[in-house]
Amino acid sequence: MVDMVIKENIAIFTPEEINEIPETFGVYIMKDSSGNIIYVGKARNLKKRVSSYFQKRQDIKTASLVENIAFIDIISVTNESEALILEANLIKQYKPKYNIQFKDNKFYPFIKITNDKFPRIVFAREEKRDGSLYFGPYISAKLVRDSIDIIQKTFQLRVCKTLPKKECLYYHINMCSAPCIKKISEEDYRKNVKRAIEFLNGEYKKLISQLTEEMKEKAKELKFEEAQKIKEKIEAITVFEDSQNVFLNKEISRDYIGIFSKWGKSVIVVSRVRNGKMVGKQSYSGTVYFEENEDDILRHFLLEYRNDNIDVVVDGKFKELVAELNKGIKEKKFFTSDDSVENSIVKISTENAALHFSQLWTKVDASENLDKLKEVLGLKNIPIRIEGFDIANILGEFAVASVVSFYNGKPDKKNYRHMKIRSKNSPDDFAMIYEAVYRRYDRLKRENKDFPDLILIDGGKGQLNAALKALNELELKVDVVSLAKENEEIFLPFKSEPIRLPKNSPALHILQQVRDETHRFANSFYNKIKNKSELRSIFDEIKGIGKKRREIIMQKFLNYDIIKNLKKEDLIKASLPENVATEVYEKLKKFFEKDS
Repeated sequence: MVDMVIKENIAIFTPEEINEIPETFGVYIMKDSSGNIIYVGKARNLKKRVSSYFQKRQDIKTASLVENIAFIDIISVTNESEALILEANLIKQYKPKYNIQFKDNKFYPFIKITNDKFPRIVFAREEKRDGSLYFGPYISAKLVRDSIDIIQKTFQLRVCKTLPKKECLYYHINMCSAPCIKKISEEDYRKNVKRAIEFLNGEYKKLISQLTEEMKEKAKELKFEEAQKIKEKIEAITVFEDSQNVFLNKEISRDYIGIFSKWGKSVIVVSRVRNGKMVGKQSYSGTVYFEENEDDILRHFLLEYRNDNIDVVVDGKFKELVAELNKGIKEKKFFTSDDSVENSIVKISTENAALHFSQLWTKVDASENLDKLKEVLGLKNIPIRIEGFDIANILGEFAVASVVSFYNGKPDKKNYRHMKIRSKNSPDDFAMIYEAVYRRYDRLKRENKDFPDLILIDGGKGQLNAALKALNELELKVDVVSLAKENEEIFLPFKSEPIRLPKNSPALHILQQVRDETHRFANSFYNKIKNKSELRSIFDEIKGIGKKRREIIMQKFLNYDIIKNLKKEDLIKASLPENVATEVYEKLKKFFEKDS
């Protein structure tokens, strides 16, 4: 008997073996050195598509993926439709790091019917997995509150968190059926909940028909008071229905989808129409890792977005995509429309997607962009805390270092610091950066405080090396990079060439924000000095400085970016006599020397 050890192969190709990949329809699965799936794609020709990733000229995002590819697996299929379905299933199952992942932006509120014995109806800001029913999101908070109000008046669902021991005000104003004191049976209460759900699903005509039959039955039984109450419910529902915008003159229930894509980001808005009326919309955002066009992005979304009972309508420019997606489906699910009203809803969705795109970056957490920064810089950890350094030289001599701190992508002003540079009396940015970095982290080390995840130095390779020298002498291992303003080049330790990110890169924007804040903070320190009455009055003592010349000096030269490197010659060029310019310059030097 032979012992056999069977183990799963991580994959069948390495990047060096891509020429052996067959030229067939199929799906390619890219894995890292640990065998984790990091990207899934489909192709008509597997060999050509996979080879394209390893071409010499790559954009930054592709380069980031390629650096992490250790193995490539493939699954051959007989046609493109099979590849499409297989790709979608694998992405859904494994959620690979570099594939587009859509998330609900939750811009709009929901109506929630809770999972209780006597369900409550409440206003909700987000959808949770708590067993409750959620409706929406709705276009406005006002619409949510109006809907809850009409449901309470019509179906009298409770709003209290816990059942009280006696009836509350809502019962006395006919907005709650008071299950707390058994004024309604559980069966009848559930019946009201069911009707509230029909109302929220936009099934107004079905609901009105049911209530009309009940009203007639009560009238036949001579229960006129109960019949009148049902009639009031019908009238309330009718008035509410009429107040809603009618989009279609036929009772169509469809989802209308619009897309806006830019800067490696995509926003998709789904407008939900039920029985010819808009009942809500939902916004999704996704990160696009490669230069995929809108057809590719929308295809990924539609394969992920599933609503089996509802048809989906997209812009007419996606006709080929619709034909591709409907292949192999018995009943068509995806459509473009020739109807002008339906197309106007798609247009509304597209316009909302563009609006949400601009809103999104002020609403989402910075963690996604910080994760991108981690990848771009090759950091071990996400840079949750970043500290930035800048040096301000005043009159070319009196230097101040500004240190700012960012936490989770936002300024953490309580950890901002200014330092007056002690070691140099003449401009030497490298020495000043060395001193500032050494003093800052020597102190944190002595006080046993946490260090940042990343240090950003304003400057180039020389400034970066000065910071590294300080950290090495302190025996500290902290990630540090520098950002040179002229070409927005990022310098990394032990790399001869800088990184240049696209101008629209979110990772670059984070570094720029930190760098610009260090500059602003240095400016604020100067302004704090500048605003002292002493500085304004020193010119009064100089002969030859009248009101007019004083105003010239104050307006033209007492600006942070000018005075930090001001020379006597600059004053002479501004029509000040040489002896006056000399005295002004000396007075300014003495002032800043005293303040230092």
